Amino acid sequence: MGAGPRPVDLTLLPPLDAGGRKAAKVRLALGNWTLHLAGPPAALSAVCAVLSELRVDGEVPPAVTIALSPDLRSATGAVGARTLWTLALPPSGWLGAVVGHAVATLANVLTRLLFIHAGAIAAEGQGCVIVGESGAGKTSLAASLIRAGAASMADDLVLLDPEHGTMLPVIIPLGVKAWTARAAGTLPAGREVACEGGTRYWLPDARAHAPARAAMFVFVGRGGLPRLRPLTRGAALLALGRHTSSLSRRHRLEDAFRGFARILPAARCLTIGGRHPAALAPSVLRYLRAGVAAR
Repeated sequence: MGAGPRPVDLTLLPPLDAGGRKAAKVRLALGNWTLHLAGPPAALSAVCAVLSELRVDGEVPPAVTIALSPDLRSATGAVGARTLWTLALPPSGWLGAVVGHAVATLANVLTRLLFIHAGAIAAEGQGCVIVGESGAGKTSLAASLIRAGAASMADDLVLLDPEHGTMLPVIIPLGVKAWTARAAGTLPAGREVACEGGTRYWLPDARAHAPARAAMFVFVGRGGLPRLRPLTRGAALLALGRHTSSLSRRHRLEDAFRGFARILPAARCLTIGGRHPAALAPSVLRYLRAGVAAR
C-alpha cells in the first residue's frame, strides 16, 4: 500500500493571452526523473494526478519539459532548448495523449534501463510483464490479476534492469475504458484519480514499491482459443521486436538485444489467446506462483 499521491504545488503565472486565461507551472520529482509542466492549472492538476506516483530508479534521465497551450489544443515536449515533439490535442482524450507522450519521452531518453510498452504485475517478488497490442486486453488482464492478489507494477511502460534481471515499479494508474471495465469485471480496490475522454484512471491500492525478478512474460493475442501456451525464449524475443520497446530504437538495438537475451532465459514465456484474456488471470497467477515455489 502506498502513501498516496503527493500534493501538487502549482505556481501561478501571469495570464498567457489577452483573454485572461490562467497559466501555471509545476515541477514533478519522479524518483530520479524530473518533469516540468506548464499550462492551464486544471489541466496540470489532472496530469499530475496521473503521473505523481511514477518513480524512475536505476539511472538519471534528463529532465523533460511539457508545455500545454492555453486553449488545450496543443502540447510540446522538450529537453533543454531542444524541442522533441509538438502534438495536436483532441478535445476529448487529451489527458491520455499527454500522459502517453510523457511516458514515451521518458522511454526515449533512457540509456541503460530497457523499456517495453506493456503492463506488469508482481506477486511475492516475482514480476510478470503483459505485452500486447492496444485493445488486446492487457489492462483488463492486469486488473483481474491485481484483484486476485497481485500488486500493480506498471501500466503502459515497463522498465527492466538488464544487469540484475529485475523489473522496476513504474506506477501509473490503470487507464480503464468502458470495454476494459466490462472485460475486467469488478475493478481491484483502489481509487479514481482522474477521468477524461471516456477513460478512468484507476490507482489500485495494491502497488509494488520494490524491484521484482523478471520471472514471466505473457504475450496477449487477439482471438484464438482461450488458453495459455508456452513460448520459446527465441520466439519471445522475436515477439518483443514486434512491439514498442528498446529494440525498436535504432540507437539502442545492440545493447537492447544483449539485455533481453540476458533476461529472457531466466523467465517463463507464455502466449495467451481468446477474446477475454482477463478470464485466464487465475491461470497466469498460478504459473507465476509455481515459479516462486520452484525457487
